[in-house]
Amino acid sequence: MSETPELLNNQKKRNNILLLLALFFLICGGGYAYYYYTYGQFYESTDNAYVGQNIVYVTPQTTGNVDAIYVSEMQNVKAGDKLAQLDSRDAELAFSSAKMALAQSVRQIKQTQMLKDEAKNAISVAQVNLDKTKADLERNKFLLSKGAITGERFQNLEFAKDSADANLQMANKKLLSLDALLKDKDISKNPEVQNAILRVQKTYLDLKRCDIVAPVSGMIAKKNISLGESVTPNATIFSIVPQQDFWVDANFKETQLQHIRIDQNVELVSDLYGSDMIFHGKIEGISAGTGAVFSLLPAQNASGNWIKIVQRVPVRITLDPKEVKSHPLQVGNSMSVTVNLHKQNGGFLKRVASKDENNLNYKLYDNSDNEAKALVKEIIEQNL
Repeated sequence: MSETPELLNNQKKRNNILLLLALFFLICGGGYAYYYYTYGQFYESTDNAYVGQNIVYVTPQTTGNVDAIYVSEMQNVKAGDKLAQLDSRDAELAFSSAKMALAQSVRQIKQTQMLKDEAKNAISVAQVNLDKTKADLERNKFLLSKGAITGERFQNLEFAKDSADANLQMANKKLLSLDALLKDKDISKNPEVQNAILRVQKTYLDLKRCDIVAPVSGMIAKKNISLGESVTPNATIFSIVPQQDFWVDANFKETQLQHIRIDQNVELVSDLYGSDMIFHGKIEGISAGTGAVFSLLPAQNASGNWIKIVQRVPVRITLDPKEVKSHPLQVGNSMSVTVNLHKQNGGFLKRVASKDENNLNYKLYDNSDNEAKALVKEIIEQNL
């Protein structure tokens, strides 16, 4: 039975549709292959990325009640700006007491030096007395042999000689004891004076620490104190976010890390500014562990109900400071990251210390140490 023209027509249409579909998938496959070999294999992307920064937590270094607060949240401050003031009356009293104790210690050492001079004079006098009694005793030995003096008088001279000898020994021992107190020629090296110096320095630092100052420049992100509140060194009262040296932590799947290397170029798009602003950065380091390892509750992979999950590894990306300055970012902003993999000469699993980590410090009261030492020197000179 021969096919009708209608069946032949339908079959021809089906063949054309199948051919078009095959051609379509062939073009799609070719397009994907072209994309992958010319672009896709040289780039890795993720939108699991967030802006990071060193948040500086300000804590009091002494106990006290809050007398004044000079800043508020979202206010920019400079390093050294006063943030708050604690009640300093107790610290001032302790500092005054320490200064007087140091002055008293110096005067006591000065008095001991004068007693040492007296002890030396006493030794000279005792030596003269001993020499005199010895001479008297030698002269009277001859008189006693001639019967010119009584035995009782001679015995008294012997007693006088023994007494003079004892006085000399006592004067020598007193000098030795005073020498022990004045062993150090530099009065500031005397243990008693040193103890008083340390107390002056400690109370001076406690007084200066009643002024709570900003350790770094940045924005006040959080304020956790109120007027009249009693604060302790364990409490965080301010959180400051520096406004430079931001970075991005991009959490790539472990299957994406094969060709990611240090110093590769990165393009980033922030949800804050959209695709109109493209940030540029470089791979700074790749974490030594996955995020799950360092989580609060790490996965128990040895349990019986284990399910394999592709892990994510944090990759640190530095940003161009000029771009961040013109388009400010906040800690925690979401970013979409695209890494250019063409450069393959960088290290893997390597961590390079960033500038912000090298520069941040909490040396707020270094000048106070020098001021305290100068004050100690002045007190000692005034009481010598």
